[in-house]
Amino acid sequence: MLTPIIDLLGEDRLSWLGGLLVGGLFGFFAQRSRFCLRAAAVEFSRGEGGPRLAVWLLTFAAALVGTQGLVALGWLDVSEARQLAQQGSISGDLVGGLMFGCGMILARGCASRLLVLSANGNLRALLSGLVFAVTARASYRGLVSPARERNLWLVDGGPSRDIMAMFGAGTPRNLPSAPLWDLPEGRGALLRHLRHLSGELSERLGNL
Repeated sequence: MLTPIIDLLGEDRLSWLGGLLVGGLFGFFAQRSRFCLRAAAVEFSRGEGGPRLAVWLLTFAAALVGTQGLVALGWLDVSEARQLAQQGSISGDLVGGLMFGCGMILARGCASRLLVLSANGNLRALLSGLVFAVTARASYRGLVSPARERNLWLVDGGPSRDIMAMFGAGTPRNLPSAPLWDLPEGRGALLRHLRHLSGELSERLGNL
């Protein structure tokens, strides 16, 4: 689909233009909708179905349906995506999620919201965003990286990291005939996978 455009503009120029377009659209809509994961989490914890939670759910649903739609049409191949193909660490996800959540609460905004506020001239958001960027870099290749690389709970790449494969759905185009829609089998596949993960977690904790 993108081959004629790549031939016309080149990969580098297309990457720049695509980044500017996506970033501009995201910045505009995030600023207008006041998109913020922290605000949505606060509303959810209070049992309030407010506008922040609705905006986040709409964004999440649009990203999910859009991505799976492109995959189903054959316009997007995610088999080699790093998030699916490479080995992952659930322990790293748990620790990173805890760090991100605590920092988000302390900074009074998620990374996206801090970026938008910084562009509006908010110095508090700018400083918080810089601290966030330095901390993220330190956890990837800096001071905190040894903790991330301890490999306490690894998950192999491929089907083990693909929720569609866990349900036996394969690709989105196979969903109508997949076991996911046969509720007993779909539940069984999910329960078996969760049981496997809980067994691994118990074994890891027992070895500590």
